[in-house]
Amino acid sequence: MTDIYHYDKKNNEQAMISTGTEKRKKEQYIENLREGDTINDVFSVKIKNAPRSYRKGTMFDFVVVDKTGEIAVKYWGGDKKDRVKRLFDSFKTGDVIQIRAGTVETYNDQLQVSINETSGGLRRCGDDEYVKSDFIAALDEHQISSLFSQVKTIISEIENPQLKKLLQLFFEETTFVHQYTHSPSAMTFHHNYVGGNLQHSLGVARLVKTICEYYPGLNKDLILTGALLHDVGKLREYQTTTSIEKTDEGNFIGHIVIGERWIREKIDKIRGENGAFDERLELYLSHMILSHHGKYEYGSPRMPKIAEAAVLAQADLMDSQVKNYLQSQEDQKKSNNEDWAFVWDPDVGRKKAMYLPSTFEDGQQLKKEESDI
Repeated sequence: MTDIYHYDKKNNEQAMISTGTEKRKKEQYIENLREGDTINDVFSVKIKNAPRSYRKGTMFDFVVVDKTGEIAVKYWGGDKKDRVKRLFDSFKTGDVIQIRAGTVETYNDQLQVSINETSGGLRRCGDDEYVKSDFIAALDEHQISSLFSQVKTIISEIENPQLKKLLQLFFEETTFVHQYTHSPSAMTFHHNYVGGNLQHSLGVARLVKTICEYYPGLNKDLILTGALLHDVGKLREYQTTTSIEKTDEGNFIGHIVIGERWIREKIDKIRGENGAFDERLELYLSHMILSHHGKYEYGSPRMPKIAEAAVLAQADLMDSQVKNYLQSQEDQKKSNNEDWAFVWDPDVGRKKAMYLPSTFEDGQQLKKEESDI
């Protein structure tokens, strides 16, 4: 691969980067970037925005990711619009690009990378030039195995024979199990890494299991089945390469409807093999999947109309929101040495204060200080 850490360029020469010939491990990860750093490394493209004019020429911006986070990039081109457009068209979302001589800056309290046409450059990398594991965060296989063992335990505890048969029909398929255990739960916000959907689904199942202990009148088997299957549509909504992207099916239909259809297909298969599956039970389960986001504005086609659906929606919201907060806290810690940060909250439409030190760590420190008195 061309040495992107050392490059000599003549005056006024547009920066170009030659195609590499061998794989190279990343050295600069997004979580470690600081204002003033010079970027010479490879990143995966998550989002692209079309070229547009600015005071000195034509520019475009995009978002890149690696396994530690994401960052916005702005390419500042000159007055040759066609040249900037060709560069923009030379790569697409999901591609890995090589950035040379980008500069890390702060804009609106967020770090971003700026590339100037006369001093920096970028190009699309070939598949044999990078290591895929550098770009997607993932739980290790030991964690995944441990989490899935807990899922299998929950399935073994289901007493309703029809719901147990439905779960077995899903989880006895090797391909499905691999997808279920190695899929993300989102592109951003919460559980957005390989194994995230497994961790989220198990988290929801554990929450509803606890809720059922407080409210014994609930149909525990139905809620647990809904918890384990509520996000199966995400297995077809997302695809994971060097970034997490939505499939066409995900964009056109979405995981809620995809998952509900998938479950009905399995139920039809049970009946086609001369098995029984109660129509009312199917209706309840279908409704739970379609209403598990809780509100129309959150993407649910239906609002919860049975207690079990309400429980599932609340547990899903709690697990996703708590994880989102913890991930945001960790992300802020990576670039903020202060005790407080102000982060954007889409629910209220403004920034909110977030305390960064762990309260557990504060408690430990308090105990230590007390013991020193």
